[in-house]
Amino acid sequence: MAILSDALREKLTKAGVEYFVANGFALPDRASFEPPCGPKWIAIGHEFEMGAFSYAVSGFFSEVRIGRYCSFGENVQVGRGAHPTDWLSTSPVFYAYQGNMLEVGHDFDGAAEYHAFRPGPPGDIAVRNARTVNDFLAKTTIGHDVWIGHGAFLAQGITVGNGAVIAGAAVVTKDVPPYAIVGGNPAQVLRMRFSFAQCAALERLAWWRFAPWQINTIPFANIDRAITQLEERLPGLTPYEPARVHIGTLASQTAE
Repeated sequence: MAILSDALREKLTKAGVEYFVANGFALPDRASFEPPCGPKWIAIGHEFEMGAFSYAVSGFFSEVRIGRYCSFGENVQVGRGAHPTDWLSTSPVFYAYQGNMLEVGHDFDGAAEYHAFRPGPPGDIAVRNARTVNDFLAKTTIGHDVWIGHGAFLAQGITVGNGAVIAGAAVVTKDVPPYAIVGGNPAQVLRMRFSFAQCAALERLAWWRFAPWQINTIPFANIDRAITQLEERLPGLTPYEPARVHIGTLASQTAE
């Protein structure tokens, strides 16, 4: 883990990553960014990847891969861990194997026993998934040009297709098709953004391979004209491929 400091934040900013979280916050060494991008105020856990021109306002993101041109609203939750629903208790008191779950003092009844307590093994676990194993992690994959509204919750291990839109406060527990608009609890497909032919053309063109200044004059507000002009222009362009920014590397350079 790397501890965020003024020096590390300055290196991130210079490298094209906009991050505002307070000093002392821990960042996983396996977090990486494709500049320019803006994780802004989000908390990050485990492995994390964010593509160029994507940003998130606030929330929590764990074990997730994010494509390019993605937009995340406030308090979005992605990849949160589950509690074992098949065990006697769902409480982490019984599986906080690294030590006590709560960092408390000694002036209460049972304090000595609490601080000495270490959970024992839970027994045989027949099926290993997020609901039967407390520390199970499944990567969540979010494609390119995805818009996720305020307060949305995305479960572990799902895939959100390119161009999808997730409404605010939606609870997404299943894969989201490309260019689908989903909402509700549990989230359901409300409609598609474009026709089947238009979606297929956009997937084939993969326009997100390029920087905005390379396709700046494309008429984005008219989908058919945009597709036609992308088909004409993209074959002559070189995809934008910046070097990724790795937290582990920057942290080691900061410590030197």
